[in-house]
Amino acid sequence: MNYLIVSDIYGLTPALKKLSQAIGSNLVIVDPYNNKVQAIESEQDNYNNFIQQCGHDKYTGKLQKCFGSLKVPTTCIAFSAGASAAWRAQLLTGNTHLKKLIGFYPSQIRNYLALDANVPCEFIFPASESHFNVDEVIKALSTKASVKCYKTNFLHGFMNEYSTNFDAQGLVEYSNYIKQSSH
Repeated sequence: MNYLIVSDIYGLTPALKKLSQAIGSNLVIVDPYNNKVQAIESEQDNYNNFIQQCGHDKYTGKLQKCFGSLKVPTTCIAFSAGASAAWRAQLLTGNTHLKKLIGFYPSQIRNYLALDANVPCEFIFPASESHFNVDEVIKALSTKASVKCYKTNFLHGFMNEYSTNFDAQGLVEYSNYIKQSSH
């Protein structure tokens, strides 16, 4: 299987490269900064950097172009802001090569609950979020065809070594999950 790995607000980092290598070899990494490595600062500083340099709408547009240009069957694995952008972009593409979306802690998805799935989508939510009720978002998404939602015991960012909520056990568990569920 081919993979499109979509970064969170941190963009292309050594940790994301390492995770990507653990997932597979046929992959492309998409990030908000056109492969320019950004300074790892506080999550708030990195979020401000993301909003200033790219933003949610521009990231969605970038992913829509990526999805539209797929030439082989591909699974999209996306994180945080990337997962929310991928949710929006998957609806806008008619390319049948996009086979699946696996999105981790897509917090902005709460603003796009009216959208539907064009491809099978799986979302892995954290135990809780400070800005919204995770259970309500899961309930709303779970009514949609081709959407599955899972709630973990981990917190937002658990797959990212640079996040204050990084969890090594969660990283191993869900790296294995990605490998198993995308074949």
